Order: sequence, then C-alpha cells, then structure tokens
Amino acid sequence: MNLRDARCLIVAGVCLAATAAGAPVAVADDEIPAVGHGFHSGTVPLTTVLNGDTYELKDATRGGASGYLDRRNSAGDIVSVPYTDQDNDWGDGTLSNQASQAVDAQYAATKAWDYFANVHGRKGFDGEGRALNLHGRVAGLPLPNGRPAFVPARPDLDSPARIAYASPHQERGKDGNYRQLDGATLDLVGGAFAMGVAHVEAGLPRWEDTADHPEREEPAAIGAATANIFGTMIEFYANNRVDRPDHLIGERLAVGFPAGTFAPPVSMANPSSGCWSTQTRTDPGPANHFFYLLAMGDKPAQGETSPTCNGMPVTGIGNDKAAKIWYRALTEYFAATTNYAAARIATLKAAADLYGAHGLEYNTVNAAWSAVSVNGANPIGGSQTPRPVNPGDQDAVVGKAASLQLEATNPGGRPLTHTAVGLPPGLTIDPASGLISGTPTKKGDYRVTVGVTDTLHAQGTTWFMWYVS
Repeated sequence: MNLRDARCLIVAGVCLAATAAGAPVAVADDEIPAVGHGFHSGTVPLTTVLNGDTYELKDATRGGASGYLDRRNSAGDIVSVPYTDQDNDWGDGTLSNQASQAVDAQYAATKAWDYFANVHGRKGFDGEGRALNLHGRVAGLPLPNGRPAFVPARPDLDSPARIAYASPHQERGKDGNYRQLDGATLDLVGGAFAMGVAHVEAGLPRWEDTADHPEREEPAAIGAATANIFGTMIEFYANNRVDRPDHLIGERLAVGFPAGTFAPPVSMANPSSGCWSTQTRTDPGPANHFFYLLAMGDKPAQGETSPTCNGMPVTGIGNDKAAKIWYRALTEYFAATTNYAAARIATLKAAADLYGAHGLEYNTVNAAWSAVSVNGANPIGGSQTPRPVNPGDQDAVVGKAASLQLEATNPGGRPLTHTAVGLPPGLTIDPASGLISGTPTKKGDYRVTVGVTDTLHAQGTTWFMWYVS
C-alpha cells in the first residue's frame, strides 16, 4: 500500500486517526477483508471502509455506525478519535487491547442490528436505519453503573445517538485487588442498543433520567428490563462460540476472575428482587423474572429452575414467542409512564394481537405475571380461566388422618391440574383429582395456596388457612 498522509495516534497498539474523516490520504491499491480478534467474541469478520491507505472501523451496511475512542485532550476537552488500522486485521484477542474491545463492540452492535432486522423487521435502533455509533471511554470518563449506555442524540450539540462503553479499565474487587474489566459484551452492548429502541418507541426513561424524578423510576425499571431481555435475545441470536447464550446478564464482565471477586451476574431465572412489591417496583428484577418464566417456565428441561413467587407452576412458551410479545408491547402499548401494572396489560394485549385472546400464549403471560406477584384485571373479555373454589379455613390434628376434596369452576371444560403450596407436613395433593389427604405430622398455622391450570395454561388460585393442633 502507498502511505502518503497516514498520521495517527498509537494507543494500546491501535492506530487512531488524527485527521478528520474523509481527509485526503493516499489511495490503496486494493482492499483486504476485515478480520477482528475480540476478547469476548473471538475471531470474527468486521465491516470497515477504506479511506485512502487506512481502514476505518465503520459499518456502511448498517447505517454507517463508526467506532471511536473518547479521551481528553491537553485542554481537558473530550474528543472522539476514530479507530483506524493499516492492514485491516484488528486486535489481538486480549482483555487490555483497545482494538480488541472495539472489535467486540462492533460485533455486538452488528448482531443487535441484525436481530431486530431479521426477527422483528426493524431497521436500526430508530426504525429508520440511522447509525448508532460506538464510543469507548478511557479511564476518567465514567459511565453510570459501569455498563454500556445508550446516549440519545443532541441536535443542539450536533451529537448523534451513540452507545458509550467503558474501555478496559481497572476496578477494585471484594478481595481488595484491582483487575481489568471489560463490558463490551453481546448482552450489555446489545442491551444498550435495545434501550435505544425503547427510548425511541416508548420514551421509556433511562436510569440517568430519574434524578429528582421519582415518578420515572418504575418506568426506568421497565426500560432496564427491556435492555436485559433483548440483550439476552441478541446473545441467543448470535450463538457465539466464545460467549455462549444464556439467561445471565453481564456474566462476562468479570470473566476469568475468582468467584466472589466481583458482584455475580444477574440471573433472569433467580434475580435477587424477582417478586414485585412496593420495595422492588423500581428494580428490573420482577420483569426479568417474568420474561424467564414466560419463555422457559419454572422448571425447564434445559435451563435454570426458577421458583415462582406464588408457588404456582408456569410452563414456558419459548424465547422467540416471549420476545415477540415483549417487542409488540413495547412498540404498540408501552409509553414513557409504563409501570409494572401497565406492562402486564400491554403484554396481554400484545399476546392477544399475535396469538389470539385467551389462548396458550395469552394465558401464559397472565400466569407468568402472577408468578412474580403482578396481578390485575383481565383487559380482554371472554376469559375461560378456571377458578378453585375456596374451601374455607380447615382444622386438623397431628397424627389423625385428614382429607379435603378441592372443587373448581371450569368454564373452558378442559382437563385441570391441581396444585397446593404450603400444605401442613404429612399432607399431599393428587394433581388430577384435587384430593388433599394424609396425616399431619407437625402443629402450626399454615397458609395454603391452591391453584388449577388447564391445558391452555389458564390458571386460577386462592388461599386459606389450615390449623393443625
């Protein structure tokens, strides 16, 4: 190649263009296929453009999204320097290499674009094919929570929308030692891309938008859950051999470090705040948990067991259907004020739009919300949900046989499965007949929740007290 004006700044082994994009440089004799070596993604193809004799990390096929490194100049101002490379072979696959992280970021953004395009028919984060640039930020330019973030456009500053992520940086673990961390992962960068979709479609606030606005906190939790849900679905869509798909969020942020060194990744199956309450309403945990139950169920054949908050079973409908329901709800029914109660109604309407009212998918949405303690009225009439008849409080004596036949209304006329949670020790239920029987073995006051579920996943519950003396 013929280099006549290839001025660049070398940072961690990568050439960062010092001239403006489009500056006259020598014309290369030929182009070389772009290959990237990421820490999280492995060796992957990239999309670059040749500008004279240097390659720029820019994806002209997906809105022209470009990669930049944000740093401070000698005057203390933040400047964005584009990534460039001379041989179109990017990074070395190590955690500390800036170019390797840029590879991971572009790869993740590419998979996010393709996921929304191929699964949901959406062109770009805004639906109109505009670029979402990627900005790695050096130490001293922190991000909220240390995770990649969607940054809306600022027309007044001539600043387009972008994803900002922390470049490989040192962080102190619980053992007191500092280690290198890197958040340019499929689920985290993909989640930031999805947050852009949520911002454009519904105006859902980001965590950064809640300062001094407590009314925005619950909608921000729905927005964060949207990022987690689609970040996870992007990971499954990519099916990368290095970053294997799972329902953990941020599991590669501290990969390779001793267990307990850093906070564990968020588990959608078992989030620390997976049951809705007035204390957890501003946390994405209940929505993460809802989505896992909707997709996988509480006891999936492959996947993590996920205890429900009401003790009732949930049979999942699969990732694809669950994601399409959430996307339909986001684009048709969510708004800037959507809270958990409104998200429940929105997803029920979305399930009805896609798969019909009161069918298996619709009923599973309802059951999954109930399983995370989000309950409410049915937004669409004509329900055929079975209901257990409350038998009233019961009395029993230790060592003396007891039995109770449960009854239920069944407007759909479909076979029912009976469940009971919290029975006194020694008592069991026959799932087919609903007969509770046995001999109590321990004194106590027991709150028993009973439920019936039909073959279309319609589910009803009630509870009563059983006093054992």
